[in-house]
Amino acid sequence: MRSEGTAHQTNGGRANGCMKMEAKSSKSARLSADPSPSEREPAELQAKFNALFENVSSGVAIYEARNDGEEFVFVDFNPAAEEIDQIKKQDLIGKSVAEVFPGVKEFGLFDVFRRVYKTGTPEHHPVSIYKDNRVAGWRENYVYRLPSGRIVAIYDDVSERKRSELAARMSEQCFRAIANYTYDWEVWVGPTGRVLWTNPAVQRVTGYSIKELTAMPDYPKPLVYEKDRDRIDRAFRSALRGSTGNDVHFRIQRKDDRIIWVDMSWQAIYDEEGKSLGHRESIRDVTARKEAENALQKAEQEKEKILDSLAELVAYQDRDMRILWANRAACESVNLTREQTIGRHCYELWGERQGPCPNCPVARAMETGITEQGERTASDGRAWFIQASPVRDDDGNITGAVEITLDITERKHAGER
Repeated sequence: MRSEGTAHQTNGGRANGCMKMEAKSSKSARLSADPSPSEREPAELQAKFNALFENVSSGVAIYEARNDGEEFVFVDFNPAAEEIDQIKKQDLIGKSVAEVFPGVKEFGLFDVFRRVYKTGTPEHHPVSIYKDNRVAGWRENYVYRLPSGRIVAIYDDVSERKRSELAARMSEQCFRAIANYTYDWEVWVGPTGRVLWTNPAVQRVTGYSIKELTAMPDYPKPLVYEKDRDRIDRAFRSALRGSTGNDVHFRIQRKDDRIIWVDMSWQAIYDEEGKSLGHRESIRDVTARKEAENALQKAEQEKEKILDSLAELVAYQDRDMRILWANRAACESVNLTREQTIGRHCYELWGERQGPCPNCPVARAMETGITEQGERTASDGRAWFIQASPVRDDDGNITGAVEITLDITERKHAGER
């Protein structure tokens, strides 16, 4: 029994031992088939790197140094790099970077490769333009060295950004060139009514500097002549509400207290989304023109006074013999005001006819182009001496005539006696 039992135990023990060995063997098999965490980590990292390498938007190129950094050969090239440089990976693997991109040394990137390879210190190669016979564009590179000694360049094509920057810079330069050198005084007023920008013409027109104007809290009130302030304040408020105005005439009181005349136009400014950016004002000094207009008006008034003081009848007529202007004596001769006289035919007023008088000096002067004269006796018995001279425009064309008529009735009667 014992021996059987022993034998049984021995057999059982042997069986259990076999079972344990089989279990260990099975576990070992499973462990060898399922890598440990330390074994799995490099594989996972490699998978992540591959996914990143293949899908990152930046170009990535990996190089192997040859001849102690005298040459760098492509060992890998990602799809983004293929797209940026318009070249396939299989066309450059194993080739020198200087062979594939002959402008790399002039570009300055080759020297960066050498330094990074020697020192192991990463470098940023700033935005620069790369150009060769095959490809050209603005590139920005970041270069570092792997533990294996290989060189990695991560780069981006920033050509579109540079074009936008250059376009913006050119736009800004054009704006400055136009705005700063335009003769008129230009002002950009923000939506709140504060001056955001003005051109140098402000000093010529107002005597105030750019700094003084942009710091003015109650613009434009200090500049506007007191008698014009209410009217311009209304215009300014209207501009802030988005209105447009043109050739508003008013006076400015300069910093030196001199009063000048200006014309102002304004236009609302909006951004691309329709949001108000304020308005632009264009202001022109028209003092010289105003003074000339005043001088002309004064001269016209003086001329009118002189002609009104004459005893002779003076009438300016057009080609149809309609009166364009007449002096006081001419108007009083037919008992009409100047306003009632203008536009009437001379033969209607003084000849009491429906057409020109026979042998009319005015009609002859416009026909011959020289001064004509004659005498005429009216139905009331008065005798008149008439002299007419043609009037020409700047091109020499006859546009009318000036008729001067003198009452010679008494002289006629004296002669008859």
